[in-house]
Amino acid sequence: MQIILDGKDVLLKEIQEVEHHIHNREKWLGLAAIPVAETHRADRMQNTIQPFQLVSGNNVFGAWLQILGSSDTPIQSGKIKFDLHRILITQASSTRPFIIQIVSGESAEIAAKLLIEDFWEFPFIAVTGVNDSNINEIIFSRAAVGTKLWARCCDIGGNGTNISFYFGIHEYSE
Repeated sequence: MQIILDGKDVLLKEIQEVEHHIHNREKWLGLAAIPVAETHRADRMQNTIQPFQLVSGNNVFGAWLQILGSSDTPIQSGKIKFDLHRILITQASSTRPFIIQIVSGESAEIAAKLLIEDFWEFPFIAVTGVNDSNINEIIFSRAAVGTKLWARCCDIGGNGTNISFYFGIHEYSE
């Protein structure tokens, strides 16, 4: 069956997307050993033991933390796009629900992106204790390599609590 939309074979494109996505190589990142401004924020998890740590505000979202710099991608030479695929929560200082938000782009764009709901968010609850770990799957739009990522969290009912994580990305040639 062929589905043509705006002159493009939609079904063929979807099949290609699934084929490339399922068989793609995932790379895991944590806090850079030596961060450099907004260009270098993440190192391969194999080279670092430090996760990113977000701190909540007083029953509101805490400050944005840059988790991917403009020179952190591509990891594999020749790749032109990436998507954030999974997040490994390693620690949460509360058993109350956390909400984590992630936005892509320049720091100056964050406020505008929030207004138009152009960000990702997901919940996390440390069910049995603050050291629960969990991998969260994320469906993230592909972004051009060099795109910066930012994250923040809210501990519903809490203030100054934190949550730590690593994340995995996929990179693409097209």
